[in-house]
Amino acid sequence: MSSSAFQFLDFTLRPSLRQLSRGGAPLALGSRAYELLLCLLTQAERVVPRDELMQAVWGDTVVGDNNLNVQVATLRQLLGREAVITVPGRGLRFGHRVRLVEDADPVPELPARPSVVVLPFTDFTDPTDFTDPGAGPRWAWFADCIVEDVTTALSRFRDLFVVARNSAFAWRGQVESGQVGRDVRSVARALGVRYVVEGSVRFVGPHVRATAQLIEAASGSHVWAENIDGVVDDPQALFAMQTRIAAGIATALAPQIDAAEATRMRRAPPADLSAFGQAQAAWAVVSAGEMAFDTGPRDRAAAMAREALAADPSCGLAWRVLAAVQWWHAYHGTTGDFAATVAAGREAADAAITIDAQDHHAWRQKGLLAFMAQDQGAGLAALRHAHELNPNCAVTLAWLSLNEALHGEAARGVPLAEAALRLSPRDPARGEMLCALGFAQFAARNYAGAAASAQAARLGMVNAAPPLVLATIAQVGTGDLETATATFAILNQTAPVLAATRLSGRWLSTNPDYLTRAHTFLRVAAGLAPPEAADAVR
Repeated sequence: MSSSAFQFLDFTLRPSLRQLSRGGAPLALGSRAYELLLCLLTQAERVVPRDELMQAVWGDTVVGDNNLNVQVATLRQLLGREAVITVPGRGLRFGHRVRLVEDADPVPELPARPSVVVLPFTDFTDPTDFTDPGAGPRWAWFADCIVEDVTTALSRFRDLFVVARNSAFAWRGQVESGQVGRDVRSVARALGVRYVVEGSVRFVGPHVRATAQLIEAASGSHVWAENIDGVVDDPQALFAMQTRIAAGIATALAPQIDAAEATRMRRAPPADLSAFGQAQAAWAVVSAGEMAFDTGPRDRAAAMAREALAADPSCGLAWRVLAAVQWWHAYHGTTGDFAATVAAGREAADAAITIDAQDHHAWRQKGLLAFMAQDQGAGLAALRHAHELNPNCAVTLAWLSLNEALHGEAARGVPLAEAALRLSPRDPARGEMLCALGFAQFAARNYAGAAASAQAARLGMVNAAPPLVLATIAQVGTGDLETATATFAILNQTAPVLAATRLSGRWLSTNPDYLTRAHTFLRVAAGLAPPEAADAVR
């Protein structure tokens, strides 16, 4: 897609991006000054009357004549006094020779993956907020460090295309002038991204607040916004705060982008989707319906993934989708051949990892499927590796916490689950993470905590079976047998195959103590064992 640009001296104005650059470096230019410059350049061969310029810059808005003088002064300061010439009694004209050229840097196409840029954060610290304003430090460097850390952290999410730090920082001038906030679409088009992250940092004495917001560039709509507060009273605390802020922003951003992309995919005609787009849509489907006993979402996701692989056999995301589908079929017992389902899932996970060995989601699926195959050593190793690949993925951390509690170092289960919830407090998968916490609490004999986690998980997971299993055994643990019996009835109605599977003794744990208690408690709730059986192991 070609477009035209205006060149004069060593400046270039690119209307397609609403960007003025000098020697290739973008310059800060307010929207009014930009409109004035564009009008003068497009009519460089004539003197433009002041009334015509006022109409071009402000439209029908009534403003004083001095507003035009202010913008003229801005252009002269930036471009030189001879750039804008006043012709007394007639108007203004541009003072340099202008060449109309083909844009040498066409607008890049959007990548197949969701694309995002983290722009330089603004330092809003007010020196007067310090006891000694003259000694108050400037915190632009701190804001820059956060942006670098957030960019690096987001790059660990393999489904995202993240613009490099150097390209993002080329827009510092526009950010500081406020131009980006007024015209985020131009930045997104120039960098070839769908999402833009803006933010700021402000210190008041030892207190710091970082603010970030995620914007969907095409519509300019705000997808997500968050404040992170802290106190820094020494250099070591300052570094720790920088790390915590960056991790908090990155961890919250990734699932919000996933959710926004899932919504966008549902609106896109299937014929318009590439192989990766099909796989991405399939991943959104299986992720949204994973905890539901209903097989419909998993079957749709599998069909979409196979279509993507038919078009591109090297689409690692499609293989990952198939691994996830088989895992959830095995988990819910919605398969006629359990061993074959698990084997197919493990093959799909290995195929995804062969294509992209840094895909932490694929490693997570590999670990979960290994547990299904009773290969606990391989399962823990894969989950721990997935967490090492991306420490900012709260869902991976939650699954690691659960399986540490069920198979590994049991004492790590609850702290890891709590860390996952702190990492992403508004995660769309929060119910899943609450279930992980609850099962880890059950393993630690904290039945009241497990029951509370199950109740919280159920609020956001309608018709999902895992929180019902957790609630049933936790309620027996607390001695509330009447409620446990009622909860089991809901479980048996919602997911009868899963209920029968657990009653037969098949649980996702190799911890003998956990197995004994969970199995006994569920049988008591189902009326298959007397209440005294629970008392004996509680």
